[in-house]
Amino acid sequence: MTLLAAAIGAAAGAGAIWGMFQNGMLSERSGAAVLLVAVAVFYPVFAAAEGDFVALALHLAIFAGFTFLALRAYHKGLFLLAGGLIGHGIFDIMAGLIATPGPGWWPAFCASFDIVAGVMILQLIQSRKVPR
Repeated sequence: MTLLAAAIGAAAGAGAIWGMFQNGMLSERSGAAVLLVAVAVFYPVFAAAEGDFVALALHLAIFAGFTFLALRAYHKGLFLLAGGLIGHGIFDIMAGLIATPGPGWWPAFCASFDIVAGVMILQLIQSRKVPR
């Protein structure tokens, strides 16, 4: 199940970035900033749905950190937003090693989505198809 979730997440991440690129959503930084905030909100949502207030407080703090990063990186460059997505993917891997709220397959799905999306943005920056 974990491998399938990771494969689906990778395909979804690639598809999301490809679609965003094709539609001009990466020609400036707001698309990637919104994506980073969006992927970070799922753990607090899962914790709230489960009624786990300790996990909710923890994941709201983590969400706030990634939101702050997205807001700062929006002003600094797409390169930092790509790094934020990859960083969230690493967080997902670590979260998958401990008990996290939400479905058991979520950390694998989200990690592969985030890392593939971040790497694709870095490739687009390197090929000069999007601004830094």
